[in-house]
Amino acid sequence: MQDRVAELESRLAVVEQRLNALEGAVSLEPAADRLAAAPTLGDGFVANASTHIGRVLLIFGGAYLLRAITDFQFVPTAIGIFMGAVYAVFWLFMAWRKSGVASERASAAFYGGTSILLGLPLAVEAITRFELLTGRQGIVGLVLFCALAMTIAVVHQLRSLAWLATAGGIAAILVVLHATHAAVSGSIALTLLGLGSLWAVYIRRWMGPQWLGAVGANLGVIVLAVVSGSEQWSLQALSPFLLAVALLITYFLSFVLQSHVRGKDVGIFEAVQALLIICIAGWAALVASRSGQLELSTMGALTLVFGIGAYVLAFTPDTRATRGRNFFFYSTIALIYVVAGTALLMPPGAAAVVWSLMALVMAWCSGRYARVTLSLQCTFLLVAAGVASGLLTTGMHALAGDVVVDWPPFDASHLIIALTTVACLFIPVAQKSDRWGTLAGLPQLIVLALSVWEVGGLMVVAAAPLLAGAGSEEPNLAILAALRTAVLAASSVTLALSSRFRRWPEARWLVYPVLVLVGLKLFAEDFPNGQPATLFVALAFVGGALLLVARLLKRGDTVT
Repeated sequence: MQDRVAELESRLAVVEQRLNALEGAVSLEPAADRLAAAPTLGDGFVANASTHIGRVLLIFGGAYLLRAITDFQFVPTAIGIFMGAVYAVFWLFMAWRKSGVASERASAAFYGGTSILLGLPLAVEAITRFELLTGRQGIVGLVLFCALAMTIAVVHQLRSLAWLATAGGIAAILVVLHATHAAVSGSIALTLLGLGSLWAVYIRRWMGPQWLGAVGANLGVIVLAVVSGSEQWSLQALSPFLLAVALLITYFLSFVLQSHVRGKDVGIFEAVQALLIICIAGWAALVASRSGQLELSTMGALTLVFGIGAYVLAFTPDTRATRGRNFFFYSTIALIYVVAGTALLMPPGAAAVVWSLMALVMAWCSGRYARVTLSLQCTFLLVAAGVASGLLTTGMHALAGDVVVDWPPFDASHLIIALTTVACLFIPVAQKSDRWGTLAGLPQLIVLALSVWEVGGLMVVAAAPLLAGAGSEEPNLAILAALRTAVLAASSVTLALSSRFRRWPEARWLVYPVLVLVGLKLFAEDFPNGQPATLFVALAFVGGALLLVARLLKRGDTVT
């Protein structure tokens, strides 16, 4: 009886164990067996990688089978190439199908990459070796294939496929362009591929593919400009310019849509590409002008239009109010484009006068909208005006140059630029900014230095021929030295006085550097060339300047 009871209890225990196993409470396998049977991370990775590599090898094996069938003429070459193209597109379709399943995304990436590695070389070979397609037809096919691959990459977020489509497309198009001389079609295709990679990045917020696409697009126009002068390429010199303009327009519109329609911030890529494409367009215009097919003024007018448009985009209400990167980007690009456009349209002197007048506008806008960026633009325009007009060179010659027979003449345009430089000091500009910090006062400091340089130089230019006979065969070096010293000493006092006003606190930083220059000048020019009377005048001006500067700078309270 006891044996039967024990047997019954053991059977009930087995039944209970099985019920618990079915309910998931207890596993029928011992814990040690389960740990031994479970695959590790390394084993799973190796197994997955070997599976994908095996699939890729089988796919390539099928491609070589089709190639063998074609080589042995079991089917005509055209049909064999068509079968290979269908085969490549089929695996692109498999990439699209598998990418919809989360667990199959790795397989989708492998299928997409395999399709790119099969399709692009096949297309190149069909064009270059078998000559089944013309260069233009082949490039159209390459663009369509890359567009299909890029669309799948964007829709299903396959970034690796986007990289492969961009890099492979650029390489294939360049090979076809070189082999068939289809330069215009190749350049257009590279531009489209670059724009496709840019918008893929904009839509999916990826990093990197837009740079590679831009390299291809820019390279397409550069190659076009290089080969336009070769007799082996039947290409007009105007074609590179037209395609460069198309590159400029399409990329610029893309930037505008990204910033003003989609409401996104531009970045480093947009700034770099905007500068590169205007340089490429300018070079293409220069190539076309040398052949007599284009006037540089046309490029100047186009650049000026883009610059004005960029300023309009910078001062739209949303861009101006956000104080973000978009305002800095569009206002800076606008400045560069406007300066370049006016330089191509006008003589240097006239362009310099226009830039100085623009500086007045920038100074007013800086104070009106509290933008240090615009104060910096005002300074840049004044420096550019001084360089282009020769005023800075004239001022340096007048204040420190050797006296020669051809003393610089007094130019009316120089007077206008110097007066506008001084006028910019009297227009309140933004001088405080959390973003700029202490550098917010740097633009005003440069304008102060330019004012001393330009006004002082013009004073010497005007007075030296009358007082020292500058420009004649026998100039009076003693009087000229005293005149220069007097002007520089007066400039230091003017700077010290200006530093007491809230509008020009940066003037304090220039006072003693100017006095140091005056001291060096005394030993370098005044004493070797001076006479007792002229040395008396020079030393009186310097001594008086030192006394006045010390008193003006010691006063701590500023005058409003």
